[in-house]
Amino acid sequence: MSIFITREDYIKGFTQVFTETKRDTKDLEVYVTAQVQRLDTLLDGLTQETFWQRWPEILGIDAKLSLVTELVHFEDFSSEEIIRMAETDYQTYFKELCGYDLSMETRHSMIFNVQ
Repeated sequence: MSIFITREDYIKGFTQVFTETKRDTKDLEVYVTAQVQRLDTLLDGLTQETFWQRWPEILGIDAKLSLVTELVHFEDFSSEEIIRMAETDYQTYFKELCGYDLSMETRHSMIFNVQ
């Protein structure tokens, strides 16, 4: 796991995966760029008052980006399938990552409040 403290390092962690694969990633790169643009929009003007409304969507974008970078290595999935999976599975990504199955109740935590 890499530690990042800048926006650039955070984004680089997701985009460098495209240089590590031999597959055509143009569609995935467009998708990631759109997610990063939405993230930037959410972060602009983030205040104490807007935090609770924006944080779930920020977590959702992080989950989508993580799913893309995990799935890009599976050659059996097309770019369209990867994007579809990211768009449908992102809300449960952190739940599964933390060892919960989909039927389990999670603990009260910001990390599971994903939109």
